[in-house]
Amino acid sequence: MPVPSQDTTSNALVAVVDDDEDVRAALDGLLGSLGYRAVLFDTADALLASTLLNEVDCIISDVQMPGSSGLQLAEAVQPQSIPIILITAFPTPEVDQRAAAAGVISLLVKPFESSDLIEQLAELLD
Repeated sequence: MPVPSQDTTSNALVAVVDDDEDVRAALDGLLGSLGYRAVLFDTADALLASTLLNEVDCIISDVQMPGSSGLQLAEAVQPQSIPIILITAFPTPEVDQRAAAAGVISLLVKPFESSDLIEQLAELLD
């Protein structure tokens, strides 16, 4: 079930998709501190089934998750032109190629610097 962040100082809504609850919580806190609203999903399939999909301004997703991967999510929403930032601990040339083909804005490798994500979000949403 998606859980919206309590911070509503910005109109930008960012979907966070990660099967790791700690990662979702950390990104939710970071997004809230930056003034963005966040909605959290534990699977790509949950986001794809959500009515909120049409409302999000950006998606931050892990690549490897149970069910649909972050790459499959990116491919599924590509026609909607929703900016996507993918996060992976296992970068490969195939992941890079599929991400680029799906129009992924950025592929961040774990562990990544918060400043890299903040910079990407500022370019996309501010």
